[in-house]
Amino acid sequence: MTDYLKIYEKFKDVKEVKDYIDDVILLRQYYVSHQFTDMQDHIRKLTIKHIAETIVWNTANPVVPQTIDEAYYNTENFMRLQGAKIIVETVNDYAQRLAEDEKEFVEALIKKG
Repeated sequence: MTDYLKIYEKFKDVKEVKDYIDDVILLRQYYVSHQFTDMQDHIRKLTIKHIAETIVWNTANPVVPQTIDEAYYNTENFMRLQGAKIIVETVNDYAQRLAEDEKEFVEALIKKG
């Protein structure tokens, strides 16, 4: 499967999705460039931005990340689900913009989350 952002970029004309994509790209840039303090700050901002969803996520995923890598991957997984939710909630015709496998990917995330 391709990187989920490639799927979500089909909706970058929607402000909420564009903002979301920017958040994920910034998270990845911090991680890859080893700017871990900035990454942790960004994760805190994302937590505040998605506070209700974070509470649900942490309840369903009670193991607290212990390392930088675990924090990054936990946040990536959380953001993958958030992106799907943002698309489904803000784009009425989202299914028409996606290939069948992409639609199934997004809908499977929603059911799982």
